[in-house]
Amino acid sequence: MKQSSLISIIVPAYNAEKWIEQACRSVFEQTYENWELIVVDDGSKDRTFELLTALSKQQPKLRVIHTENGGVCRARNTGLEAAKGEYIGFLDADDCLMPRALEVLARGLEENEADMSIGWKTNMTSSEEDLGCPYRIEAAVLEGKRAVEYALRDHPSMYAVWGKLYRRALLRDLRFVEGRKIHEDSFFVFQCCLKEPKVVILDEIVLRYRVSENSASRSAFSEKYFDILYFANEKRRIVNQRYPEFHALAENAVLKANITMLNNLRKCRDKKYRQQEKACIREVIRNKKYYIAAIPGEERFFRIIIHHMYYPYKFLKQMFK
Repeated sequence: MKQSSLISIIVPAYNAEKWIEQACRSVFEQTYENWELIVVDDGSKDRTFELLTALSKQQPKLRVIHTENGGVCRARNTGLEAAKGEYIGFLDADDCLMPRALEVLARGLEENEADMSIGWKTNMTSSEEDLGCPYRIEAAVLEGKRAVEYALRDHPSMYAVWGKLYRRALLRDLRFVEGRKIHEDSFFVFQCCLKEPKVVILDEIVLRYRVSENSASRSAFSEKYFDILYFANEKRRIVNQRYPEFHALAENAVLKANITMLNNLRKCRDKKYRQQEKACIREVIRNKKYYIAAIPGEERFFRIIIHHMYYPYKFLKQMFK
């Protein structure tokens, strides 16, 4: 295929010495050759910067930017400011691109004259055992408000900023919300959808996602999880102003955020969050009519909550974990 368009891949890296070389090499080995790789070392305290410096001497298309620690959002924004490509993509430091990822995503943009192309992920363990794709792989073309609808429905293709390629023009005035740590990337994708772009979802695996013990779904409770509610309420505020016809979907987004909060709070024994827990339960029960399951099996925890079984469930989970 024609490879005249430069693709900028942005990687935020913090204390990523264990995986960063593998992530970079997955870009080096792409079948699509016209790319630049921008790795923003976010004030790492391990050997990340040293490894990146050595790699940049081997591969001149790798640019390394070292900054003081400011979080993943600031690091990605720094990468966006530095990017020169017509197309922009993101990769996390512990993940890897499939060898044809950029070729597949660029073809999706060009053949469909799209603004955003989206591929799917396959999960892997820390030892790189393949766990497969957790979602039903499907293809679609979205135009106008359809992308906003997909994002509000919590469609799996809209979960993350990676696994996608964006035309630079789409991102021109968009930046990540600095200071936030959870769900910042899905909100960025939502902001892209608000521009009503043409989006192509491809039935191709483009990324290997490393399932980490430090991921939001697996780690102990932290107050950073309140960002989940912040972004869901922001979505509802924007939708009520611009897309009142999607009111029910915006309520679904807030409802799902409260369910996610409860799923994290169930791991916490600190009683200081009890009022927040009860508020989340009330929100879910009060607005249960808006609930839309995004993936098979997801509704199990929702049913536990609306049938007033959250606290027995939490007790059993903590007792037998």
